[in-house]
Amino acid sequence: MRQSHLKLLLLSLVVLGIPIASNAQFGPIHQLRYNDDFSYLNQDTIVKKGTEKFKYIPLSKSGQATISFGGEIREWFELRHNSNFGDLPPGHVQDPNGVLQHRLMLHMDVHISKRLRVFTQLNNTLEFGNPNPQIPEIIEDGLGLHQAFVDLNIGQVGNENKNRIRLGRQEYDFGNGLVVSAREGPNNRLPFDGITYLQQGANYDLQVLAATPVIIHPHVFDNTHTQEAIWGAYSSFKKNKKNHLDLYYLGLYSERRAYNYQSGNQTRHTFGGRLWQHGQSLFYEAEMMYQTGKFNALNINAFNFTGEIRHVFTTLPWKPMVGLGASYVSGDYDNNDTQLNTYDPLYPKPVYGLAIPQGPSNIAHLRPTFGLQPIEKLFINFRWYWLSRTSTKDGTYTPGMTQVRPMPGATSDSYPIGTQYGLDIFFIANNNLSFLTFMSYVEAGKYIQATGAGKNVFFLATTIQYKF
Repeated sequence: MRQSHLKLLLLSLVVLGIPIASNAQFGPIHQLRYNDDFSYLNQDTIVKKGTEKFKYIPLSKSGQATISFGGEIREWFELRHNSNFGDLPPGHVQDPNGVLQHRLMLHMDVHISKRLRVFTQLNNTLEFGNPNPQIPEIIEDGLGLHQAFVDLNIGQVGNENKNRIRLGRQEYDFGNGLVVSAREGPNNRLPFDGITYLQQGANYDLQVLAATPVIIHPHVFDNTHTQEAIWGAYSSFKKNKKNHLDLYYLGLYSERRAYNYQSGNQTRHTFGGRLWQHGQSLFYEAEMMYQTGKFNALNINAFNFTGEIRHVFTTLPWKPMVGLGASYVSGDYDNNDTQLNTYDPLYPKPVYGLAIPQGPSNIAHLRPTFGLQPIEKLFINFRWYWLSRTSTKDGTYTPGMTQVRPMPGATSDSYPIGTQYGLDIFFIANNNLSFLTFMSYVEAGKYIQATGAGKNVFFLATTIQYKF
């Protein structure tokens, strides 16, 4: 395997999100910080306490012009044994001690009037204790302008923010994060430079966008762009109902992605639908994506079907939860025909946990889940993953679409990737403070054993995060 591919592989090991905690919003603080809702503080009768004093500071006598400050600090420790099943880049060593990753983000939200808003966010991320060369893009940012956009509200008087145009650097996180995600897991979240039209109807939300992803570099204000662009629309219907429906189209142009180690230019079109419910007792999602377009001279014909259902027994002690998730994602079925069947997930969250660099391309998986809630703020979840290729004519890829197996020159007719056992523990102390721990053990399958060292993987991560 080329050294550049192996570096990108290690990078992709941490292009990961938090699989359960990220689905929940606690109080007024959101995953996308520009969606924070502290509007209840903008009243004369409210006495602000603690960090609330940084919110809705008046800039005018009318109260329409306000400024708010917020931020977060996250300290993340992780330990990996046999990263990438024991296959490391040349010159890299196994780290027995683990690494500490630090993230500090600060933002300012200025509402100049009912029509105009400016949001900015700074990012500082560092890593300590890594004996190997620095991994690019997602680990360190000495200081960066993570978000900086202007909202122009163009709605009717009284509902100015129902129609908005957003211009500048911004985060996106659509649906369940399977196609475009803010990428909470790594030190550096993923921003885009672009323009977005947002419309809020009585029973639907619509976003129309054109943007290019930002590549983060380790020094001060030195971020650049990839040779990629996305465009399209994402709409959520029945937002006031129990059952919700999302429909979307997203286009991708890229010059940096490769399939079966063949690089080229592509224009890919993703059409998707998602039916979902996130109730207190019943949680389910069913999502289908179909892709068409061109990669060099090949016609793209790919798909992804993903589903999950969970039930919480809210009347029983410790509120036990049982669930089942599954997916079937296409890979290339014939290297000599005129089609490319490899599904490209664009900019997703991780689907298969934190331990291995496995993105949702050319894969089928089955995932039973069991959880407990011993006290109100403590969640314990166990997950078992069975992972397999869907085609032996295609390899496996990271979430960022860097191919990692089979290495050039190696072949395998085996399907099984491995079996993963995971334990996640979340303690949400309050709206501001949370403690998270993830543990995984992955037994290498026949495909992994035939295409590399084939060692079993152990992963441990624990983090403390404070937001205000």
